Amino acid sequence: MKKGLVICCLAVILVIFITCTDQAGTGDARGDMYAGAATCVSCHKNIADLYSHDHHFNSSGTADPNDLRRIITDSNNTVQFINGQRIVLSEQGATFYQTSYKGSQLIHAEKMDVVFGSAIKAQTFGYWKDSQLYQLPLTYLTKEKLWTNSPGFPVDHPYFTRPIVSRCLECHASFARVSEKREGNLLRTKQVYDPSLIIYGIDCERCHGPAAEHVKFHSENPAVKQAKYITSIKALSRQQQLDLCGTCHSGDPVNIRSIFNFKPGDTLSKYYVFYSGASGEPDVHGMQSQLLQLSKCFKQSQMTCSNCHATHQAESTQLFIDQCTACHQQVKHTVDIKTAGNNCITCHMPLRPSKSLDFNNETEAHNIRYMLRTHRIAVYPAEQWK
Repeated sequence: MKKGLVICCLAVILVIFITCTDQAGTGDARGDMYAGAATCVSCHKNIADLYSHDHHFNSSGTADPNDLRRIITDSNNTVQFINGQRIVLSEQGATFYQTSYKGSQLIHAEKMDVVFGSAIKAQTFGYWKDSQLYQLPLTYLTKEKLWTNSPGFPVDHPYFTRPIVSRCLECHASFARVSEKREGNLLRTKQVYDPSLIIYGIDCERCHGPAAEHVKFHSENPAVKQAKYITSIKALSRQQQLDLCGTCHSGDPVNIRSIFNFKPGDTLSKYYVFYSGASGEPDVHGMQSQLLQLSKCFKQSQMTCSNCHATHQAESTQLFIDQCTACHQQVKHTVDIKTAGNNCITCHMPLRPSKSLDFNNETEAHNIRYMLRTHRIAVYPAEQWK
């Protein structure tokens, strides 16, 4: 009997040891197939340095006090609601809070733990409570230098109880360990996370696939310069490239499977079911893929997102002009534009208001339109150019 007990104990210890060893692995929350973005830097420092400034890489993260100090000032730290309600942004010991008051009475206060958005257009914030992530009531608009009510929030009072669900993280992060926790009766659940197992931003392996084998091979074979065991975007078919970008840039379809399981080369339709009419009038927010595919340029060529977007280098007006004129070389209009240094996309991909996002409250901000560049390349009336 004692011998059997000892064997059972040893078996349990062995399982625990193997589990701990597996988890230690590369240290990446996605598992041992992944090397982690920090590993890529050792061989691809120049690319990594450029990508560290890209809006994909900075699409989410832990809130940085230094960044918050730049956008929260004494003259820009309060948003008023009706009936004496307001939210004040404040710093306490290098931690920032959004705090709601009614008159002089403190109603609710939460830390600014997580930031979503690269600050090119806007940033919204979240806070942790009992392993659940909630959106905070104020969002910052970069161009306007304005704090305002977060999109879709009540216009007449501050609101702190909107959960940030995994669908949001699937487009703003590279991975999150999500589980369902029963809440009250058996039919109601809530999503909870392990904050230590979230990989913020869009990292190298989100687009190039698991890299542990790639790192191992090239560490052992430094003389081999051709990349092995990693996905080159150029090696993917046109549809595979579109599907990869479409994981985050094709709206908010119904999930069949978590998009965190998607790897480059996968088929998007195995993960998403698009709702009826999704391609009819695509919104400029999040539906860039559908808009691009409505364009003549797309239909009459083999172009993909990568024709215009170069995530490994800083994008510029000149870069976009060069991409357009690479195809439209013989048209006099194009020659004149290139000579003048004008930006093709100002006229042919103008800023349009999102139908799904706007910013309002009943006291300060009324119908602030969220302007994004349409990806439907076309000829637009002059009054729409921006």
